[in-house]
Formats: sequence, structure tokens, C-alpha cells
Amino acid sequence: MGSPTTTQPKSPRSVFSETQKRKVHHLFNVLDIDRNGQLQPNDFVNVGKKIVAQLKLNEKSRNARLILLKSHRLFVQLLADLHNPELSLTLWDWIAFFRDQIESGDDSTLQHYIHRTSRHIFDLFDMNRDKMISREEYANMLTIYNISQRTAYQGFEELDTNHDNYITSDEMINGLSNFFLSSDTDAKGNLIFGEWR
Repeated sequence: MGSPTTTQPKSPRSVFSETQKRKVHHLFNVLDIDRNGQLQPNDFVNVGKKIVAQLKLNEKSRNARLILLKSHRLFVQLLADLHNPELSLTLWDWIAFFRDQIESGDDSTLQHYIHRTSRHIFDLFDMNRDKMISREEYANMLTIYNISQRTAYQGFEELDTNHDNYITSDEMINGLSNFFLSSDTDAKGNLIFGEWR
């Protein structure tokens, strides 16, 4: 008689919760600067232009061109992550990407997206390049996305988990991870892109 076969129990499948869907939908609306129902290169480039204007940089300066390049690159990388050959993303494409990543059981692509996006956000928000984001830097940047100062301050408080009045790169990554991965409506980082509820 052969030896009995043993099967490893399957890990429970992750579920893309209604809370996660609402947060991702909200972020799509925040990023859709021209409000045409699609994420396109101009949405990202126009944010870069607003940042350049807010920082009062010469549009032809190296720093300004770098901001515009990073903004465009973030969109191109997003298309690559979604395996989307088009130059636009619909809300359905956007939500399906996050749902599929969360429910796949392998969140490596999503983790890579979170870390890359966190670095990009941190670089843009850290206007004085001191490797920390102050409350003012955070609020000023979110005004570009039409998020009120009051809501920005709430988001800042959630991200500043050690309460030193600055956001570090690690705090940004943790907050962004909570935003995408947590189904807890009170998770620290849920307000990183403003009020979604």
C-alpha cells in the first residue's frame, strides 16, 4: 500500500472589499484632473506643470523638466503594470487592476507599484529636499489635486505615525500600503488622497 498523499491547505483567497473599491475609485477621480473619465498622459503631465508652477520653477529648468518627466513616467509605468497598450485607462481598467492584484494571492506587482508610487509622491511632496515632508508641504501639494487644506491636514496626521510633525519615506509607504490593502475604514493612511467615504 502506498503512502498517503498530503495536500497543503490552501491559503484563504483575499477579497477586494467594498472599502478598497471605494478608495481606489476615489483615487481615480483625484488623478483624473480633466474629469473626462479616463486617466491619460495629460492628467499626469498637468499635475507636473502645476507642481512646477507652485514651486515657481522656470519651466525650462532642469528641476522642472525632471518633475514633468517623473510625472509622465509614473503614468507609463502604470500602463506597463496593467499590460495596457492604450494611452488611457478607464475606471474599469483601474479598479480591475487593483482587484486582480489583491485577489491573486501574489501581491508582488501591487507591492512594487506601491513602493514606486510612494517614492514618486514623496519626491514630489518633499519640496525642500530634506527627506521629510512637512505639514505645509503636504497640504500645498494636495491643493494641486483639489483637496481641501482641512482634509489634507487630517491625512497628514494619519501618516505621521510617530507624531514628530514630519512624514518620512517609510511612513509614506506604510500609509499607501494601508490605503490599497486594508479593508479597515479607519486604517492609518486612508485619507492620504483626501476624503473618500
